[in-house]
Amino acid sequence: MDASSMRLVGGIDALDGGILRGWAADLNSKASISIAIYCNSKLIGSGIAETLRPDLRQANINDGLHGFKLEVDTTALEDNASIEIRELESDAPVETNEFNIGILEPSFWAEAQNVIGNQFLFAVSSNAPLQEKTLEISCDGEVVCEHTINSQNKSMQDHVWLPAKILDNQNHLLEISIKGVAQKLGGAYFTLKPILTPWMYLKESHKKPGFMSLPRQADSRYESLNYQLESIVNNASKVDMKSVMTAHQVMVEGYEGRKKFLAFSLPKYDKPEVSIIVPAYNKFELTYHCIASVLLAYNKTSYEVILADDCSTDDTANAEDIIENVVISRNPENLRFLRSCNRATELAKGNYIIFLNNDTEVSSFWIDELIEKHNEDKAVGLTGSKLLNLDGSMQEAGGIVWGNGQPWNVGRDANPLQPEFNYAREVDYVSGAAMCIPKTVWEEVGRFSEELVPCYYEDTDLAFKVRDAGYKTVYVPTSEVVHFEGQSHGTDVTKGLKRYQVVNEKTFRNKWFKAFKHNGKASLENLKIEKDRNIDQRILVIDYASPQPNKDAGSYAAIQEIKLMLALGFKVTFVPENLAHFGKYTTSLQKMGVEVLYAPFYTSMDDVLERRLDEMDAVYITRYYVAEAYLPKIKAKNKKVIFNNADLHFLREMRAALQGGKDEERLTDALETRVRELRVCNSVDAILTYNATEHAVITSHILEADKLHITPWVLEPKTPGPEFNKRDGIVFLGGFNHTPNIECVEFLAKDIMPLLAKKRPDIKLYVYGSNMPDDMKELACDNIEMVGFAEHLDDVFHNHRVFVAPLLSGAGIKGKVLESMAYGLPTVLTDVAAEGTGLTHGISTCIALSPQEWVNGITALYDDQNLWNKYSENQLSLVETNFSFENGLKNFRNIAASVGLFSSRYIG
Repeated sequence: MDASSMRLVGGIDALDGGILRGWAADLNSKASISIAIYCNSKLIGSGIAETLRPDLRQANINDGLHGFKLEVDTTALEDNASIEIRELESDAPVETNEFNIGILEPSFWAEAQNVIGNQFLFAVSSNAPLQEKTLEISCDGEVVCEHTINSQNKSMQDHVWLPAKILDNQNHLLEISIKGVAQKLGGAYFTLKPILTPWMYLKESHKKPGFMSLPRQADSRYESLNYQLESIVNNASKVDMKSVMTAHQVMVEGYEGRKKFLAFSLPKYDKPEVSIIVPAYNKFELTYHCIASVLLAYNKTSYEVILADDCSTDDTANAEDIIENVVISRNPENLRFLRSCNRATELAKGNYIIFLNNDTEVSSFWIDELIEKHNEDKAVGLTGSKLLNLDGSMQEAGGIVWGNGQPWNVGRDANPLQPEFNYAREVDYVSGAAMCIPKTVWEEVGRFSEELVPCYYEDTDLAFKVRDAGYKTVYVPTSEVVHFEGQSHGTDVTKGLKRYQVVNEKTFRNKWFKAFKHNGKASLENLKIEKDRNIDQRILVIDYASPQPNKDAGSYAAIQEIKLMLALGFKVTFVPENLAHFGKYTTSLQKMGVEVLYAPFYTSMDDVLERRLDEMDAVYITRYYVAEAYLPKIKAKNKKVIFNNADLHFLREMRAALQGGKDEERLTDALETRVRELRVCNSVDAILTYNATEHAVITSHILEADKLHITPWVLEPKTPGPEFNKRDGIVFLGGFNHTPNIECVEFLAKDIMPLLAKKRPDIKLYVYGSNMPDDMKELACDNIEMVGFAEHLDDVFHNHRVFVAPLLSGAGIKGKVLESMAYGLPTVLTDVAAEGTGLTHGISTCIALSPQEWVNGITALYDDQNLWNKYSENQLSLVETNFSFENGLKNFRNIAASVGLFSSRYIG
């Protein structure tokens, strides 16, 4: 739109609670205009001025359809700054009244820490002195109490007493806010218990309705019981039903005061994968409870339990008569903890050894999760579980040894669901209460060190020996173990074996001083940074939602890009714009080693940036409409921004608008998108595109070719598929939330398949894709089967003979085409579908335009095995050359270096 033909006028009425109200119009046109809102040249919002304003109509300003009420980015506002409005497409200023913001309120945030009884503990922080504020505490969105704070500090801890009406033994979301302000400061989920009597006094009531579910471990026990029963019903278990029910009964009754020990049987394996060492000296009620929990907890990994009995005089002495298939390592004399453990490992048949305190209760998959981390990375030499207290709070999320040699349990007494403690990461040490080591590494490093006899610091020392031998020590939060701390040796460091904690502390410090002397000064503030070991720099990754790699190619690409960052030694913190914890997809990221931020621990993207941006070395943002909302605040902190456009949205929209004739309305929208997208490109430090076409288009607009890069796409190796003659039909794959895929299937169904049916009615099209709408299912006919969501890509690319993608619009690189290449499945494509893949017509693919060309290309590949083999082999060659992980790593390292991110990792 030509700015010279417009007369742009408007007015700003008010800014209230992040909402800007006013009007904007072109006096030379009755059409509503799109506007961009700026504060000191920073984009803070955009939208369309299109609501009816009777006052404007009375003033003869067109028809009055020029009002707006738009949300703005309050984090980009500045004290006493002025607000400016521009017409979005032309970037021409709108003449308005002068509007100054005034003095802004400081930013606040809160951390919901714990609930003890009906006491809710929390912390409140601000970037300015807190002063007097009235806080509101809400439960599941309803305000249940108020509390006044008054402090000249920027942060403080406090508590409130929760009303009895919400103490119902259920999980509830508790949130903190300032009275009169809608935005929540922070929150978390807690089980609010109505009965606070210690379980030891209630266990006789466990069979009565309502009491079995009282302990914090009840949910975990139910989950384990469900998995075990399902396995038994499916004849997939080596555990008998009676033993499982006995183990569950033992868990429910608890260990306190136990005198009766019912018999149960552990599974028997000739060659178990894991040997679990449970050291014990008397206190058989604890050991019995621990081993029963091992039986009840469901794991796919085979195991044996070795009870290391250090000359006990209670029922431990005849444990094998009570627990069938338990392996006994009974010492000839009292060896104490360290030597007893070393001796017990000589009986271990497993490839891995797990040390498990006898004062613990384990949960389902605790073994599997520890072993998985070793199997994923052979450089991992030691793994440890998340340890929980009996009340459900955090006991330890890995350990840190400070520069003075002082060890700390990371996350002590915190909420165990807090994002900062729920991702796999390298640590200084893991607790011997639940840790796993390959038997080969155990022997290589010389077992527990004899100089630490009889006990204490042997686990910390072992972790340092493992690291000294070139291996990693990793905390695994998805392996959860409850540790009844202090039950084995007590808590008094002046008595009994506990006194060796002080003695061995000096031994450890003298031995490893050079290894920990640069680990910083002990403080909660330093812990936020120092708890992550062996990382080079930190990247905040922002996208509109959590990636779901089995649903769309963009999510697959996002996961691969994060893997590249991790491989380069960067600490990755991911935040979805909607702040949703997305179940298994979020957990999958955390298991990879990605810190994922989510509600209610963070209340908004502004909250994330306020609290976490300072520690970041760079920010990686995907999609322009996400970037434009947060760029002002990010750049205000002088942070480097890598922008992944995902695909060039305005190019895709223009192609769609010009398909089959010019659609003026869609073309106007595309031009609007172009202004916004290019404004983002001009504001960032590196631009990532998936193909050379987009690279050239962007360069022609912003004239900064040096900051453009091709985004590396990594294809994982695939299992070989059936041979040519054992495949049937042609196939398309694409999620139906993406408009180009819908257009593609419609073109196949209406233009290509009817023509193909006349020539080859035996060739059937199979259409796979998530979120298939009902109207698309109606396209099914004799030679089209609308399959829907594919559980596994093997079903798509192994069963069929030719992959087809007649994409008419779109941009970026097509993940579906790349996957077909990786599987070695030949393709027939449009030129749009082939962009960025390296595929060449007649060499590695068939490029078709008209429906008849499509029919010819499909039948040629379908019938000619030699041609099929040629395309397949050439595709796989391209994949090996251009889309390997190693190639992606080199390219991403160069991209990172362009914005000042450097990796110490060797890239061959």
